[in-house]
Amino acid sequence: MKTHKEIMDELKQSDPDSYKEIIEDSDKEIEELRKWGGKRINAGRKKVYTDRVAINKRVKKDTVLLIKDYSKSHNISENEALDQLINAGYEYLKHSNG
Repeated sequence: MKTHKEIMDELKQSDPDSYKEIIEDSDKEIEELRKWGGKRINAGRKKVYTDRVAINKRVKKDTVLLIKDYSKSHNISENEALDQLINAGYEYLKHSNG
C-alpha cells in the first residue's frame, strides 16, 4: 500500500496541474481552519457575578471545612458562603465591640 506522500509524488510527476490544484485547495482549507478558535468577542463562559474580585489568602483547614459545610447546608456556592460568613462576622464584631 502506498503512502500519501508517495501518491502525491507520483501525481506531481504525472499531472503537475492536478497536483498544484490539490495543494492550493488544501492550503485554502487549512487557512479556513486557522480562523477557528482563539479569542473572540462575547465568547466563553459568561460571568455570574460581575462584582467579584479574586483573592488568594491562607486560612486554617477548619475554616475551609466550615465554608464548605455552610455552603452545602444552605445550597449556595462556596464563594457566596464565604461572603455571608465574613459579612455576618464583621457585623457581629462591629456591634459587640463598638
